[in-house]
Amino acid sequence: MAVAGSLLGRFASSSLCRGLTETEVESLFGLCEVRRLPAGATVFREGEAADALWVLLDGDVEIACGGNVLAEVGPGAALGELSLFRAVPRRSATVTAICKVTVLRISGPQFQKRLLAWDLAALKVVNNLAHQMADRLAALNEKLLSGGRKGLAVARGELRRVVG
Repeated sequence: MAVAGSLLGRFASSSLCRGLTETEVESLFGLCEVRRLPAGATVFREGEAADALWVLLDGDVEIACGGNVLAEVGPGAALGELSLFRAVPRRSATVTAICKVTVLRISGPQFQKRLLAWDLAALKVVNNLAHQMADRLAALNEKLLSGGRKGLAVARGELRRVVG
């Protein structure tokens, strides 16, 4: 149980769980499947069916689209959040472990059931994800504004890739 408590603590400290009570975190953690992956392992691939949200607990991953590395992220990152919101859920990027990682997989259909039941924890998670996506959009807007016409072309390409 010490390991589970440790994983639960790291999950609770992720931005996904901001504002959740201890009971809500434990309830949401009950939906999670823990996976430990070696360096070089693929968490998910661009174009695959998107059926889950992932939370990175340990290690770092690389996010790439069309073979181009977009970012590297570490513990606490939520990955694949668009799978919860898009009608045609396909992965928009490939996520690969840079080193050994521990990730939690939250089934999209199970999470949707919680939302449909007006589960407060699920609603708080959606709020946290909305803030995260708004921050990413603001960063993309900043990139657009600082890059002139070339920045506009890059931003349009990014939006097409992410939005579809």
